[in-house]
Amino acid sequence: MSTKTMKAVIQHSYGQPAQVLKIEQVPLPSFDESSDKLLVRVKAVSINPLDYIMIKGGLKFLVNEPMPVIPGADVSGVVVKAGRGTGFKEGDEVFGFINMFIRSSMAEYCTIFAQNCALKPKALSHEEASCLPVAGLTAIQALQLHSGPKDSAFIPAGLGGVGSIALQLAKPYAGFKRTITTASTAKVELVKKHISDVDEVIDYKKVDETKAIPARSCDFVLDQFGKPSRYVRYMRKPPTGTRAQGKPSIISIMTPPNAEKCQEGWEMRVNTFMQIGLNTMDRATRLKIPGWIRYDSFYALPRGKDLQILADLADLGKLRPIIHKVFPLDQAVEAIILAESKPAGKVVICMSK
Repeated sequence: MSTKTMKAVIQHSYGQPAQVLKIEQVPLPSFDESSDKLLVRVKAVSINPLDYIMIKGGLKFLVNEPMPVIPGADVSGVVVKAGRGTGFKEGDEVFGFINMFIRSSMAEYCTIFAQNCALKPKALSHEEASCLPVAGLTAIQALQLHSGPKDSAFIPAGLGGVGSIALQLAKPYAGFKRTITTASTAKVELVKKHISDVDEVIDYKKVDETKAIPARSCDFVLDQFGKPSRYVRYMRKPPTGTRAQGKPSIISIMTPPNAEKCQEGWEMRVNTFMQIGLNTMDRATRLKIPGWIRYDSFYALPRGKDLQILADLADLGKLRPIIHKVFPLDQAVEAIILAESKPAGKVVICMSK
């Protein structure tokens, strides 16, 4: 590399993106060639709710980061240097997920653990591939937690980052026969356009979903709003004595799991007081859900093997992220602000050509 500095999005404090983020020239990240990491020339990153939550300081009760920092967890790019024994080499096109308390993908170069990466799907552009890591891993790992019947899956928010990918995975990957989702009036036709095999799209602005979806008709629900007990009425009750593997599932990606799973997902330990609080909240949630339903919540783990499954499905034409708009690096702040408004599809920042 001929340059010793790079452009990056720099966060100087917690607050509104327009006030605390700037595009600056900063040193290239250091790299140890004996490590299990990759140095990647970043081509594109997508923006997740976690990004603007952390920029605003929504998780500083867990880690009050020393500033300045570079935001960003999703990444797609090209390997510049690979640590020994990583299985990757210079020139490989990869995509991956940087731990949320490390971040750093919103820059022209970043480092990432090799185990958190996979080869980029050939069928997708870097912009599309950058939309898969956080949302795709969340979607696929939620579906992996279900082992019961697979007649009908209710996956709300069909144009959301996680919802749109889970809808695309529900049939070819998880084996469900029927899928149901929700969208606002303006987005109903967009869901049908981008996800052609969805069976029912409920316009929640016009129709009460509790009347549109019959009671006891679903085998799986993906809770994306932190209210898992509201879905109990939809779940198909199994015969008495059914083992855990045969139960319907409500899987939440917004309700905090117990302390053990939080620490696994956050890749950090929390103090005893917080462990007690997390375990108490998890038990309180479970008390509202009957025992004949399998309930679980989790934070996505950056598993390379799951990224590879996503890549394979994309190359088979079974999976394609929905992009709302792509911004150049110099307009990264505008991109983050737009992403927070929840547009119809992912917002992406193109870091380099």
